Amino acid sequence: MNNYLLALGWWNFAGSLMMIGFFHPPFGKKMLNDWTKIFSTEFSLDYWGKFWLAWAIGLNIFFGLVNILSVSWGYAEVQKFLVWADLSAYSLFVVLAFWGIRAGRCGSGIYSALLIFAGWIGWGIYTLITGSV
Repeated sequence: MNNYLLALGWWNFAGSLMMIGFFHPPFGKKMLNDWTKIFSTEFSLDYWGKFWLAWAIGLNIFFGLVNILSVSWGYAEVQKFLVWADLSAYSLFVVLAFWGIRAGRCGSGIYSALLIFAGWIGWGIYTLITGSV
C-alpha cells in the first residue's frame, strides 16, 4: 500500500506542477492539442477555465501530498481509505474520458490517458486485495 500511495502521490504532485504551465496558453495548446492530442477542441482559457485549472491544481497538490504523507502516518485504515478515494477519482476520470470521446471533444491521445487510468486503478485494486505494502 505504501508503494502505491507514494507513487500516485508523487505522480499527482508532479502533474500539478506541469498543469501550472497551462496558465500560459501556448504551452497548454502545445501540450493538450499538438503533442498529446488529448483534446480535439482547441485549448483556451477563459475566466472559468482559469478558475477550474487553479482548483484542479490545488486539489492535485493536496491529494498528492496527503497520499505521500499518509505513508509516514502509519494508519492502515487511513491508507485504505485513501486508496478507495484514489480508485473513485480515477474511475470518475474514466467516465469523463468516455464522455469526452462520445461528445467528440477528445482526440486520439485520450486513449493513452485511459491506459494510465487503468494502470492506477488496477494497481489500486491489487493493493486492496492483497493488502501489499
